[in-house]
Amino acid sequence: MADLRQRLRGGFLGDVLKLSFGTLAGRLIALAALPLSTRLYAPEDFVLLAVFLALVNTLAVVACLRLEIAIPIVETDAEAADLLALALLVTAGLAIVIGVPALLIPDRVAQWLGNPAIAPFLWLVPLGVAMAGSYSALQYWTTRARRFGDIARTRVGQALAGVTAMLALGWLGFAPFGLLVGNVLNIGAGGISLAVRALRHPPAANGGIRFRDLGKTLHRNRRYPLLSTPEALLNIVGVQAPVLLIAAYAGTEAGYLFLAMQVMAAPMALLGSSIAQVYLSRAPQEFRAGSLAPFTLGIMRRLLVVGVGPLLLAGAVAPHVFPWLFGPSWARSGEIMAWLVPWMALQFITSPVSMVMYVTGRQRAMLALTAIGLVQRVGAVAIALTGSLNAPVLGFVVGSIAYYLTVLGFVLVAAGAKPRDLPNLLKAFGDWRVILAATLATVIYLTA
Repeated sequence: MADLRQRLRGGFLGDVLKLSFGTLAGRLIALAALPLSTRLYAPEDFVLLAVFLALVNTLAVVACLRLEIAIPIVETDAEAADLLALALLVTAGLAIVIGVPALLIPDRVAQWLGNPAIAPFLWLVPLGVAMAGSYSALQYWTTRARRFGDIARTRVGQALAGVTAMLALGWLGFAPFGLLVGNVLNIGAGGISLAVRALRHPPAANGGIRFRDLGKTLHRNRRYPLLSTPEALLNIVGVQAPVLLIAAYAGTEAGYLFLAMQVMAAPMALLGSSIAQVYLSRAPQEFRAGSLAPFTLGIMRRLLVVGVGPLLLAGAVAPHVFPWLFGPSWARSGEIMAWLVPWMALQFITSPVSMVMYVTGRQRAMLALTAIGLVQRVGAVAIALTGSLNAPVLGFVVGSIAYYLTVLGFVLVAAGAKPRDLPNLLKAFGDWRVILAATLATVIYLTA
C-alpha cells in the first residue's frame, strides 16, 4: 500500500490522475450546464458561438508562436523562463494587432466571415486570444515544474467562472453575449492563478527572466515560430474552416455540430489532454534513453482500452437521449454525435502522443502532415457542399477520419515503432472492457 501511494504521488499514473481530476471536474461542470444553456440560448446563438470560437481558437493556437511548447522541453530553467516571457509578449502583441480591425471595422470583418450577426461581439475576440494564449504559456511552465495539481485547480476554477457567467447572463436575457463571455472565461480565466503561482516559483537557476538574452533564446528555438507556427495554424484552420463553411452555407447545422462535439469531447477531455501533458513532460527523457517507441505504444494502448468504450456507448445512446436532455430542437445533435464516434476514437488515440513529432525534432514533417490534413478536411466539406449531396457535416467527419489515420502513421514512424510492434497495440481491442462496451453499444443501437 505504501508503494502504491508513492507511485501515485510521483509517478506517471499520479500525474495523470491529478490532471484528470481537474479536467473531469471542469468538464462535468460544463456538461451539467448544457441542458440549461440550450434552453436559455437558441440554436442560432450556438451558431454564433461556433463562429466566435473558431476565430478565437484559430488565433490562440499561434498566439505564442508555439514557443510555449519548448518550455518543458529545454534543459535549463533559465531558458524556459525566457521562453515564457517571449510567449507572453508575443501573445500581448497579437491581441493588440487583431484588436484594431475588431474595434474599427467590425461590420466589414463580419461580412468577410459570412456571419454579419457577429459584428457587435468581435471586440471579445482579442480578449479571448489574450486569455487563452497566456493560459497556454503558463500551463506549459507549470507542466515543466510538474505542478499538475495547480493546473487541475485552474481547470475547475475557470469552468465554474464560465458556467456562472453564461447562465447568469442568459437568465438575465443577454443572449448571445452571455454564451460568448462564458466560453471566454472557460478557456482562459485560469491564467491569473497560474501567473500568481509562477511568481512564487521563479527559475532556480538565475532567479528571474534574462531580458537581455531573449533574442538569443528566440534564435535557439527558432524552429518553433518558423515551422511549428504555420503547422499549428494549418491544423487549427483544418478544424475551424469547415465549421465556418458549415455556418455560412448550412446555418443551424453548425450549431448542432458544435453541441455534439462539445458533448463527445467529454471522455476525450477526461484523459486525453491530461495524458498529453504528462507524456510531453516525460517523452524527452524516454527519447534520450532510447525507449521512446515502447513508451509511446504503451500510452496508445492505454488510450485504446480506456477511450473506445465510452465513445461507443456515447454514440449509441446520443440519438435517443439528446431530445430529452437538451430539448426537442436539439435532436439533430444526437444524430451527428453518433457519426462522430470513429473520428473521435482515432483522435483520442493519436492526439495525446502527437507531441512526439516535436520531441524528435520533426517539425517539417509535422508541417507537411497538417497541410495534408487541411486539404483532407476542408476538401471533404467543400465536396459535400457541392451538387446534390449537401451533407457538409458528414464530409467533415469523413475528412477528419482520413486525417487522423494519416496522423497515426506519422506518429508511429516518429516514435521509431516497427511493424512487429503493431500486434501488441491491436491487442487492446481484445480487452474485456472494449468488448463489453462494443456489445452494449450494439444492443442499445438495435433495441432503442
